[in-house]
Amino acid sequence: MQQINLKQRILELVEILSENKLNVLVHFANYLKEKEELEEILKLQTSSTGYKEWLSAENDIYDEVFSDEIQ
Repeated sequence: MQQINLKQRILELVEILSENKLNVLVHFANYLKEKEELEEILKLQTSSTGYKEWLSAENDIYDEVFSDEIQ
């Protein structure tokens, strides 16, 4: 469906839904919006230089910390 048709369909549904169902629709729309925002934030964080450096092999301290258990 085209975007205009989708918006028109949503407007039509809003007109006929009960208050309870509209409340559910609003909560679901907010969930989708927040999820999208959080995904964008996570993408920005995980693509940052600091995060990549933190995960790099140079910062892998576990071999040193657990060297006695590795042997």
